[in-house]
Amino acid sequence: MNVDLINHNRHKKIFWYSDNQLKLHEIKWFWLKLGGIILGLLVFCLVLVFGVNQFYYNFLHLGNSRLNELAQENRMLRENLRNLTSELVDLKSHLDKVAKQGDQLRLLVDLPQLDNETKVAGTGGAVNELLFSGISGQTNQLLQSISSTLQSLNSEVRVQAQSYSEIIRKYDSNKGLFAAMPALKPMDGFYSAKDFGKRMHPVLGIFKAHEGLDIINDVGTPVAAAANGIVQVAGQSGGGYGIVVVINHGYGYQTLYAHLSKVLVREGQRVKRGDLIAKSGKSGLVNGPHLHYEVRHHGVCRNPADFFFDDVSLQEYQRQLLAH
Repeated sequence: MNVDLINHNRHKKIFWYSDNQLKLHEIKWFWLKLGGIILGLLVFCLVLVFGVNQFYYNFLHLGNSRLNELAQENRMLRENLRNLTSELVDLKSHLDKVAKQGDQLRLLVDLPQLDNETKVAGTGGAVNELLFSGISGQTNQLLQSISSTLQSLNSEVRVQAQSYSEIIRKYDSNKGLFAAMPALKPMDGFYSAKDFGKRMHPVLGIFKAHEGLDIINDVGTPVAAAANGIVQVAGQSGGGYGIVVVINHGYGYQTLYAHLSKVLVREGQRVKRGDLIAKSGKSGLVNGPHLHYEVRHHGVCRNPADFFFDDVSLQEYQRQLLAH
């Protein structure tokens, strides 16, 4: 169907002609409809222009605002990184103090100080730049500096942790060693440090090696263990020593107490330094009451006087133990 628009000027009406129906049809309210269409198009264009303007305004305004926020966040991040760097420097200073104190502790427990090469072993490794490949400028430099410092601190902390573990092990070992060291004079009485070694035997009248000290006192004077240990022998020796007590202290130390009148411990008994183990006498080959006292270290006889701690008396030692 072909439609032709015909303007009927006489009545100012608009018609359209239908070929199929062979007649004219009037378009009612044509101008009103045309005006409505034009007005609608105008409103649409205005809305479109306003929307586009609003979009660009929001995009630019909000984009600039977001950029400003990101710039502010970046400044704050750099400032926080600087503060973190400062804190790491303080931490390094504290770690240096810990290392210095560790050296002092090593000396106290009879360990050599750590040399500088050991302290910095494994520090200063290369920073993995790929971690910060997407970051440039000052932030990148700060992050690399912090990463390097953290690697160094981590290595130094591991070294100090190992050192302190070694100190603790040595300290525990020393406690056992010191407890086993025969540092207590086992009986009150007179002795001469020169009595150790070759001398004239008082009974046999010949020169003979004297492998201990003779501490002179009356029969029945209390005899104490010179250090912690386990009783190996308690009773008659079957020789010139008469009645004896032998204690194994560990760490290669052994002590012998001879010419006793009475034994107060049994074989296999564990004793502590200062515990009463016997009473002095004059059993065996002697010319008078005294305690023959020997110290052996790894089987070698040592002068017992070299182990006495400032010649502390048995009574003084026991009194201080009770006080604590």
